[in-house]
Amino acid sequence: MTTRSARRVPVAQRLEDVALELFATQGFDETTVDELAVAGGVGRRTFFRYFPTKLDVVLGELDEGRAGLVRALAAEPGVDPVAAARAAFLAVNHYADAELPALRRRLGLIEDVPELAARAAVRYRDWEQALASDAARRWGVDVSGLRAQVFGRAVVAAMRAVFSAWHTRPEADADALGALVEEAFDTLSQGFSAT
Repeated sequence: MTTRSARRVPVAQRLEDVALELFATQGFDETTVDELAVAGGVGRRTFFRYFPTKLDVVLGELDEGRAGLVRALAAEPGVDPVAAARAAFLAVNHYADAELPALRRRLGLIEDVPELAARAAVRYRDWEQALASDAARRWGVDVSGLRAQVFGRAVVAAMRAVFSAWHTRPEADADALGALVEEAFDTLSQGFSAT
């Protein structure tokens, strides 16, 4: 299993790292693309080769993560979509300790900058559909049916809650993130009825 940064193009990773740092110190709206390019040691045109907009510096990883999730789901055997989604989310959310500060900055930006939160919500719909499609295939039901759609939305909501909970714990490491993913899927597996 490789970490996220090991899968990134070095220039894109450098641009992302400096951008997240500048956004955290100067503010997202206050930071210009020209400043990002200079800080990353590239020209404006090179910046746009890697990121179509400055929003994509923060949100592009959601697209990469969804593609990784689809691959991980396809590799999971069995008919239980909860077990497959659990394994897939653990696989795509494998972070090295050195990657955690950037992850915290990204999560903070997505939660605190309204434009980023709104754009992230659009991308989360793609995650929901990927999960609904996988669940529908495993259950042998129509992807547009309520069962598959509820599953996709519930899992994404649970993972968003996981990242919010992890983000609020500055001492939490990568193992703690994995433990929260496990706990969320345990809850999804058991349901919410009183025991």
